[in-house]
Amino acid sequence: MDALIPIDLAARAALERAANAGDTEAKLALAEQLLSYQPYDVFAGYKWASSAAQDGNAKAAHLLAVAIAEGLGAKQDFHAALDFLQRSAELGYHPAQRELLALAGQWQSAHNENPSLTAADCRKLCNAVDVLAWLKSPLPKAAPTPARIMAVESFAAPEVCDWLIAFAQPRLARAQTFDPSTGGGRYGAERTNSSTAPPVAEMDMVLVFIRARIAALTRLPILGFEDAAVLHYAPGEEFRPHFDFIENDTPALASEIRHGGQRVVTFLGYLNDDYDGGETTFPLLNWRHKGNKGDALFFYNATPDGQPDRRTLHAGVPTTKGEKWLLSQWVRFRPTMR
Repeated sequence: MDALIPIDLAARAALERAANAGDTEAKLALAEQLLSYQPYDVFAGYKWASSAAQDGNAKAAHLLAVAIAEGLGAKQDFHAALDFLQRSAELGYHPAQRELLALAGQWQSAHNENPSLTAADCRKLCNAVDVLAWLKSPLPKAAPTPARIMAVESFAAPEVCDWLIAFAQPRLARAQTFDPSTGGGRYGAERTNSSTAPPVAEMDMVLVFIRARIAALTRLPILGFEDAAVLHYAPGEEFRPHFDFIENDTPALASEIRHGGQRVVTFLGYLNDDYDGGETTFPLLNWRHKGNKGDALFFYNATPDGQPDRRTLHAGVPTTKGEKWLLSQWVRFRPTMR
């Protein structure tokens, strides 16, 4: 599988010249970069994806479905997004066909790598997708701690959990931690698990709808969502106690918060439960949690006035038997996101 990687500005400029000359593949490649990597330009990315889709490119139609469902370059509209997903599927793009099957609840067929759907099949599946059901979440319950921690039972169906694990498995790489000196990532002994955080151009519509459900649950705008990550812990792997908020003790980090927003919420979705150990622990609160498959946990890393809440120090302790899978979603917020 060829993973999408960021390119430099000179390469972007070359793609733009080719796109302006009418090269459909260049239009798609440029749209993927603009929607997925800094420096972002979601409006231009949407424009080029739309142009490539008008040329009949099935993958571009899929990218448009993701962009519209996320509100990137266009007003968020799930029904319009599904129309583009249907178009992509009708053009023979197998990932779009599989996602339509999944969203319509035909999970067994959705795991077929190469479904063969007719245009009539695609229309029928699209009409069967229950958007409101996909966006609805069970109500959260407050954990017995002074920090704002909420638990949600049965947030996602078991089939969704299995889908996300299968989606992540071929993409896993060793996980990194935030490097405050560079603003990028670094490897460290404090974190030994693996993960994958697909950029916009590699997201699928099942993940997109789950992100929308998280937005509805937390009542925070999708605009502040970082790339979602699927985390994998083999036996003995861990993420030692750490904070998820961004420190505001240097000018560079203060600037990061001003421009990108503070990381106010951490959401964890438990994708399996057939392992021993592996709890999420909060040592300063003397509280730990292990969700069942499909459950979720989310907590506020910042106080209501935006200051870091140091009570949220937390860790992913090692499993003693079996593998652990999580969906992790960090959510940023600043007042202009309202």
